Amino acid sequence: MKILQISALFMATAFLTIDTAPIKSPAHTILLRKTDPSELYSGLQISTMIKNHAFAKYADNIKAAYSKGLVGHEAIQVLEAAITSLIGPTAPKQFIRKKNKGKTDDVTNNPLKVEGFDIGYHGPIKIGGQTFNVIFDTGSSDLWVPAQECTDAACKVHKSYNPKKSKGFKTDNKPFKLEYGTGAVSGFIAIDDVSIAGFMSKGQTFGLSTKMSDDFKTDESDGILGMGLDKLSSQNAKTPFTQLVEQKAVKDPVFGFFLGRKKDGSDSQLTLGGVDSSKFTGQLKYNKLVGKDGFWEIALDDASVDDKPLRFSKKTAVIDTGTTLLIAPPDDAAAIHKAIKGAVYKQGEYYVPCNTKAVVSLTFGGVAYKISLKDLVRERTNQNDMCVSGITGGNIGGANQWLVGDTFLKNVYSVYDTEKLAVGFAPVK
Repeated sequence: MKILQISALFMATAFLTIDTAPIKSPAHTILLRKTDPSELYSGLQISTMIKNHAFAKYADNIKAAYSKGLVGHEAIQVLEAAITSLIGPTAPKQFIRKKNKGKTDDVTNNPLKVEGFDIGYHGPIKIGGQTFNVIFDTGSSDLWVPAQECTDAACKVHKSYNPKKSKGFKTDNKPFKLEYGTGAVSGFIAIDDVSIAGFMSKGQTFGLSTKMSDDFKTDESDGILGMGLDKLSSQNAKTPFTQLVEQKAVKDPVFGFFLGRKKDGSDSQLTLGGVDSSKFTGQLKYNKLVGKDGFWEIALDDASVDDKPLRFSKKTAVIDTGTTLLIAPPDDAAAIHKAIKGAVYKQGEYYVPCNTKAVVSLTFGGVAYKISLKDLVRERTNQNDMCVSGITGGNIGGANQWLVGDTFLKNVYSVYDTEKLAVGFAPVK
């Protein structure tokens, strides 16, 4: 899970929506597929759960295993021992995280993978002919992968870039540093050709990380490819997609995401240079950007629960494929869960009844988009049939700014237009 730390100012402007017909012939796509099994709980969540059940002696073991990035037999033994003591020997294996050891295929038409319980969406690109697995992230604007010089534990479990294998490698050794909500990297800036879904961005600026925090040790992705706007780049670089547009590699200056679910086995995909009309119904409804910081930030009209408006006003939403949950300002998150019968707040997280029928909707450009119960109701806690909510509270950029991640985006086909500076939504089929 990548959560970008955002410190953007709220900006109230006029909100323009555009209706467009679907493009019938999508450009190159990268498909998304799921890993197995699911990671239903983070180490901290399991520790908290066990503490609540008076099995405190196991909490430290779990935290230690998680912090050390143990994903092999030893970690499984530690976690299984704790869970067995908690709920008996029939504890489901989905409590345990296992490292996916599948091989990476070629770039064109290669499936992107989904981490764990729809935790993140990632797939292959090539830098200087070398293949890397990266998160495609609309919440940031920098591309980076590990450098060979990196000796951190997180680097050792991921593929690193070898400059000797590329004739196009260049660097002036300028430093870069990126801090995310979960993790930080730093290193130096380089240039090489980058291939994405068969398209080539020539002379692409990217980062080679010589330092990676332990947060990345258990990530299946090697790095991150930012798909925000250029202004957001900490490397002062053009994004790979901007370069594809300027070099006329793609037909149209748009890209579209279809994010599937592990629960129903649906595929997912990123389409570059067009949209895939087979993935959604009706017409795309576009919303002009309202911020000027480089985020895909649009106006959020309101939210509702069971078609009852919560009467939010002057809200904006940063649309972020790299964030797992929907993060609302604390007061707004509280208002949403207050309207869900049986929802509770405990130790920093919201929980909803696993059998809830509550339907939460977000309204953009006058159109209400429903969040499926498959996304609102996440991990079962084994505490009175309560499940972790897909919506949480957090201060992102102030009392009016939301961070709208995959909890919502799995319910719409989302399109990002770098020329018209607009985000489009249409309900998925």
